[in-house]
Amino acid sequence: MKQSYKNMRDFWLDVKNLENRKGVMEIGPDKISVAGVEMAVPDGEEIKYLFLATNSLGDSSLYFENNSKSGIGGVIGGHGYEALQDAAARMLAHASKLTGQMTSAPAGSELPPPSSPAMVRLFAVSKDKLFHIELEEASARNPDNDFYPFFAYSQQAIGFFRQQQAAAPAKEGRA
Repeated sequence: MKQSYKNMRDFWLDVKNLENRKGVMEIGPDKISVAGVEMAVPDGEEIKYLFLATNSLGDSSLYFENNSKSGIGGVIGGHGYEALQDAAARMLAHASKLTGQMTSAPAGSELPPPSSPAMVRLFAVSKDKLFHIELEEASARNPDNDFYPFFAYSQQAIGFFRQQQAAAPAKEGRA
């Protein structure tokens, strides 16, 4: 895992970054304020990662490891893009209902990355705990799986990020 990617991942997993911001809501019995998904993606012989997170303020970000000089790409979104905000809020709401079925660790603990490209890691973060679960992606896509809505909304959010990027004016020098 490239350091620049790890830095952004760690930023989102540390809810202390939200302490001084107004309007932060703590959702569900475990009072989560951040939720998301991480996926492993094969790139030739190498595994790279994609990380989507949202918080209860409506902020969302998508980061992915790439072959650029910095080693990371990303999109920050949510505000002003209603469809993305809605999908992210629904993902957060479903995550808050599932913390009892996830592994929990003290806040600030290391989140293990997905173990293979066939797996996804769903996570939720409160001031006190980091909740997470690794599932086979095929299982997470099954509507009978309790985690299906959480995963499905994460995938919608990723799609909305793609739409947002496609609609953005082309930057000079971008191919």
